[in-house]
Amino acid sequence: MWKERLWQVFLVAILGLTLTMCSRSSSNKSTSSTGILNADGTTTVTVSSLPSITLANAGPSAISHTMFCKYANYSSEVVTYSSCDASDDTVLSSGAITHDAALAAGWKLVGPGCGGGSGAVCVLFQK
Repeated sequence: MWKERLWQVFLVAILGLTLTMCSRSSSNKSTSSTGILNADGTTTVTVSSLPSITLANAGPSAISHTMFCKYANYSSEVVTYSSCDASDDTVLSSGAITHDAALAAGWKLVGPGCGGGSGAVCVLFQK
């Protein structure tokens, strides 16, 4: 019960602080020409040059193709995926593709596609 009252007091204090900050008198407003933005009294603030973000796993509707590889081998600084099956026309040399070739073909690595038992390291890609 005392926790609820303490929480209510906290919320009332936050509300009071918010109302105090929002109801500043117009004499406190100032502008600056030094390149520092003071948004007191401004109704619209525009931010430009925001970076664009591209997500690899954007959801099921954004996935057009998948590729599943049963094995991954690392040798001589090259990762090769073998026993692969792609849902598009990706050229797989004897069912294998290197990591660099998969990225060059537009594949994005999603992650593991199965457990690591029996030597299998299944890997899933998407486009």
